[in-house]
Amino acid sequence: MARNALELKGVRYEYAEEDLESKSEALLRLNPVHGGKVPVLVVDGRPLAESLVILEYLDEAWPGRAPRMLPPQDQPRARAAARFWARFFHDKVSPLSHEVLFAAEGDERAGLVREMKEQMGVMEAGIRRDFPLGGGEEEGPFLHGRQPGLLDVILGSCAAGTRVLSAVAGEELVEPGVLPRVHASLVAFDELVAGFGTSVPHDRLLARLLERKERARAAPA
Repeated sequence: MARNALELKGVRYEYAEEDLESKSEALLRLNPVHGGKVPVLVVDGRPLAESLVILEYLDEAWPGRAPRMLPPQDQPRARAAARFWARFFHDKVSPLSHEVLFAAEGDERAGLVREMKEQMGVMEAGIRRDFPLGGGEEEGPFLHGRQPGLLDVILGSCAAGTRVLSAVAGEELVEPGVLPRVHASLVAFDELVAGFGTSVPHDRLLARLLERKERARAAPA
């Protein structure tokens, strides 16, 4: 998510891969509050943690570089709405991804998939209300108009994970007929960032997540 925003803004950076199963001392020092949670953006030796914080920081640190993450300053209602739905996704939708992946097959997983779809439906309806024309000066494929914004970066950066969850669940989680705005944003963002090298290939990501699931099952209670 943060890497996609950096690439979109054209901000040069150095990427350091981390083994999240065995976090380095450097990462733990950079983000001790959250126990080495990623991402962490280090600017002039000072770390910034959490994706949403980093995305807004990039907008403020490089205000002249398009695309902007949030609507213009003279649209406070739209800016607040973007922040609200970003937080909604973080608090209500994202945690269900982990639960769907690690749930037992059958009724437990089906119930979680249904709940995740319901929460995405709430978000779709809210976006259609708060950004009826895409939230930009002209209508476009993104939730914020012709260029991606905060919500597009958040949702689009989860596209690969969404495809993996759909494969695990055995059904599409983001159907174009049910979530047209969200689906259109995911497709457009996927195409836009295809050359960035920030996404893990589907098969590799699926194998990685299934391996994590097996390790969790094998771990002593």
